[in-house]
Amino acid sequence: MVWLRAWRRRKLKARTFPAAWQELLWKRSLLYRHLPAMDREELHGHIRVFVTEKRFEGAGGLLVTDEVRVLVASQACLLLLHRSADYFPGLYSIVIYPSGYLAPKRERDQVGAVVEAVEARAGETWARGTLVLAWDAVLAGAAGRAGCSNVVIHEFAHQLDYQTGEADGAPLLPRDRYPEWSRVWGREYARLQHALAQGLPVDISPYGAKNPAEFFAVVVEQFFMCPRALSSRHPGLYRQLQELFRQDPASWLPR
Repeated sequence: MVWLRAWRRRKLKARTFPAAWQELLWKRSLLYRHLPAMDREELHGHIRVFVTEKRFEGAGGLLVTDEVRVLVASQACLLLLHRSADYFPGLYSIVIYPSGYLAPKRERDQVGAVVEAVEARAGETWARGTLVLAWDAVLAGAAGRAGCSNVVIHEFAHQLDYQTGEADGAPLLPRDRYPEWSRVWGREYARLQHALAQGLPVDISPYGAKNPAEFFAVVVEQFFMCPRALSSRHPGLYRQLQELFRQDPASWLPR
């Protein structure tokens, strides 16, 4: 029942955040260290709920520990700060591999034939059920060693996108905001595709040109990991994400 779930979440958030978890985050997470103090307190409550409600599974010999749960949860729950949080309701389990893993791939070639292959991945997710991550990529993103990339933020951005029923690059928004969102994001997506087609340098990950859903996910990564660059070079995108997440990482993250 909705009221019982809300009561349980309030109880979880009221618990003292373990000192060992806080020490872990100070050591491992760049974003956590730079968050404003009040945001860290809010994040603690979200982490409590997330690690209780989601099932973590190790794959490829990885042992799921508190370090795994807390570091994944801390990055995922950054997307919930200052918002009405339902904790990614379509997601039930998170599978963690020690490092990049191989996954089957099916796509059509230029003549319409279906081509099957296997590719290395660091993460993937679906509308309902499971999200998969590579632990080495989780660590690199948390520490800021992956530049503007962060695999946890990327995959959980997809989860937000799926909440509208399909991944199309437009998360759940008030109805009156969709026209402006479509105008800004459509323009910037077209610019990225045009620049790549012309062989021009780009400052948004080329992977974002694959489709609007991937464009949304990579820009959300950059919003949190390289906010000042995104704000100065793509102010329209930055403002849209400021409104969506009710955050201003450029004011607290020195990147």
